[in-house]
Amino acid sequence: MIKDTIIERRSIKKANDAPISRETINTLLEQAAFAPFHSKVEPWNVYVLHTLEEKERYIEKIIAFNEREQGVAFSEAEIVELKAGYAKKIITPPYLLIVTTNIIGHGKKDFESIGATSAFIQNIQLLGWEAGVGMIWRTNRFIFDDKFATDLGIPNEQKIIGTLHLTTLAEIPEAKPRRPLNDWVKDLSDL
Repeated sequence: MIKDTIIERRSIKKANDAPISRETINTLLEQAAFAPFHSKVEPWNVYVLHTLEEKERYIEKIIAFNEREQGVAFSEAEIVELKAGYAKKIITPPYLLIVTTNIIGHGKKDFESIGATSAFIQNIQLLGWEAGVGMIWRTNRFIFDDKFATDLGIPNEQKIIGTLHLTTLAEIPEAKPRRPLNDWVKDLSDL
C-alpha cells in the first residue's frame, strides 16, 4: 500500500556498494515520471553517475567549487584527504543521480517546475523503497553554483534540484519524530 511506503521510507545516509541493475534504475525513473507537472513537457532531467570515472570527475568539480568558495587552492595532501572523505558518499553508492529542472526566468513557471521536479524526486524515493533501493536526497551548497553545473556539462537553463545517492537497504534508520497535526494544520478562520 502506498500509505505504508510513505510512512516506512527513510533516507539512507550510509551507502554500500552492493550492485543495483541499470534496468532497476531505468524502471524507477520511468515510473517516477508520472509525477504531476504544469508545463507541456516534464521539466526534469536526470544525469546518471555510475562509473568510477564519472564519480571521480564529480568529486573533482566539488573540490574546485570548494576552492572557489573559500578563495584558496588546496594542497595535494588536502585534495587526497577530501577525495577520501567524499569516497564513502560518492564512490561507494552504485548510482548517483543529478536531478535538474528547467528554469526559464519566469517566477510562476519556475516555481511550478521546481515543485514538479520535487514531486518527481519523491516518486523516485518511494518507488525505490518498494524496490529495495534506498537513497538520500542531498542539496549540498555546490548545487547552487552555476559554474559547478556548467563544468559538469549541464546546460545553463537547467538548475540542479538535488542529487540522489542510491544504495541497497542494508541498514534502515529509525523514523524521525513528526510534529503533531495540530501544530501545523490550522483553520484559516482561527487566524
